[in-house]
Amino acid sequence: MAAGREIDQLAGHFAAAPATFTTSPLYRALCPVVAEDRPTLELLTGRRPGQQASYLFFGAAHYLLLAGVRHPLRDFYPSLVGPAAARPADAGPVLLDFCRRYRADLGELIRTRLVQTNVVRRAVALRYALRIVGQHCAGPVHLVEVGSSAGVHLHVDRYRYLVGGRAFGPADAVVSLDSRWLGRTPPPDLDDVPPIASRTGVDLNPVDVTDETARRWLRALVWPENRDAATLLEAALDVVAADPPAVVAGDAVEVCPEVGRALPPGEPRVVFHAATRMHVPAEQRSAFDRAIDSIGDGGPLYHVWQEPPSAPHGGQLADARAELAMHGPDGVVLPLLRVDGHLRWLGPLEPPGRPVDGSGVAAAD
Repeated sequence: MAAGREIDQLAGHFAAAPATFTTSPLYRALCPVVAEDRPTLELLTGRRPGQQASYLFFGAAHYLLLAGVRHPLRDFYPSLVGPAAARPADAGPVLLDFCRRYRADLGELIRTRLVQTNVVRRAVALRYALRIVGQHCAGPVHLVEVGSSAGVHLHVDRYRYLVGGRAFGPADAVVSLDSRWLGRTPPPDLDDVPPIASRTGVDLNPVDVTDETARRWLRALVWPENRDAATLLEAALDVVAADPPAVVAGDAVEVCPEVGRALPPGEPRVVFHAATRMHVPAEQRSAFDRAIDSIGDGGPLYHVWQEPPSAPHGGQLADARAELAMHGPDGVVLPLLRVDGHLRWLGPLEPPGRPVDGSGVAAAD
């Protein structure tokens, strides 16, 4: 792509990005500033393929501040100075000065790092999907997460869930995840899930959760106002560090068939990914889908994803409202839930005029 065209596309990306950062007034205020600053946009042309530019840029800046860089920009980050953070509307000129002073450091992070968000609450979506899987297969399942990063979702069965006024999961769990339930009736029984026989991650760059700098990068990808999410992340990383799951390094297109062949023949497997396919370059998405489906060559496959409607699996979009969807061994896409991207809330699909039950399935007429 010609440099000028890529710069224009990046400018358009940042101009539209405020709508993405729903819980970050700081990033919403800074997106238009970056959109108008060519030197900063030029830095982002060096990023690795498929990396979402605004997440990567803001993560890099946040990382340097968390690492101890002393610059007035830190005064705008609630993650660093708490409620005393300065007004986001005043941060633009300070950010530009920061980018000039630390251009080399930002450039190195942008060239070498990956957007590896670990939104722990997305385990709520996986837990819900496991309940649906349990309705269709008996016995333990083998859990595989593509784009697992640190592997926090692979421990989905070790967290406590507070949803719709009900509690599920181990009562003594170190990590508790709370999500608002928007259904008209109570949520289904999220304790009614199959046991997990094995857990395997797949990631381009597996994260060593015992490494301080690696954990700092994951922390930097949490938006600065989301201090509760940062606390959850630290707690979940401690859980993972105590019992690390196996994570296979490599491109999912190449690795997934190998992972599938390693699983016991005939036994059910659940593949999950969240905000992962959206980062796969468009020209590689069909291969990505085929690689995941190949895991079903050796046993019944239940493929679950939480992705925006702009990145539907195999081009199939059963319901544009359902960011959480799945297909079973028959390959038919089943829309499951409406969800907030960070799982602060979840709710069943409710067609106008049709009540739904707690599983999110329209009640019979």
